[in-house]
Amino acid sequence: MTGGLKVTYDASIALLEMSEPASRNALSEQMRADFIRAMEDLHQKTDLRAVVLTGSGGVFSAGGDLKAMLARHRAGETSGAEDVIGRMAQLHGWIRRLRDLPVPLICAIDGPAFGAGFGLACAGDILLASDRASFGASFCKVGAVPDGNLFYTLPRIVGLQRAKELFYTGRTVLAEEALRLGLVMEVMAPEALLPRAMEMARMMCDTSPTAFRLTKQIASKALELDDEALLAMEAQAQSICLSSHYHREAIQRFSDKQPPKFDFR
Repeated sequence: MTGGLKVTYDASIALLEMSEPASRNALSEQMRADFIRAMEDLHQKTDLRAVVLTGSGGVFSAGGDLKAMLARHRAGETSGAEDVIGRMAQLHGWIRRLRDLPVPLICAIDGPAFGAGFGLACAGDILLASDRASFGASFCKVGAVPDGNLFYTLPRIVGLQRAKELFYTGRTVLAEEALRLGLVMEVMAPEALLPRAMEMARMMCDTSPTAFRLTKQIASKALELDDEALLAMEAQAQSICLSSHYHREAIQRFSDKQPPKFDFR
């Protein structure tokens, strides 16, 4: 895929690389259009097992394209809320589809992840960072509220009080603090980041796609639903898994001390 987002494949793993160094991988019109197309393609791939999202040039994403926003203001293209709501709906549409991929989404964050770029990082199931990564919900500095689904994701990752502090101050969180806060799972040297993300993605490939999809769906609701609702989801999902050909084959291979082997059905 040409433009702002490069999509390549390593067997059943998709690597998404934001690649607009001039804008520090801002979410330009090109980048957004590429994400929309990528989500259409990924949701249709039956052999997909994991996705790694990263940025190029030592930058994850600077977030919203502020230069383009200013140009629209100067051109009189943003005269009221009705001019913005459609753009927000488009942003939410593809971020929701990224978040809801039925496979693991690993975000490999090298350099700044700011504004909506921070929200994009938090859409991941697992966040890995280089030691030069940094995070900022800096919306207050440009007279905006957090977007990119951060109102949902950030309090669930770092807690409500810390999320409010980051929203209210717009300050920068460096990699080591991000690790302490539980915002990222691991921190490493920049050159080790993508290999580690791909290694982790490969570790997640030898599983039942059905079981993983159901696990991700239920886990995403773990902090919203009460225990009884989660037990009901667990029972329904397990009834699907334990009656599947995946399960029968898997326990046979486990009993025979053979490695797991799942097809893409």
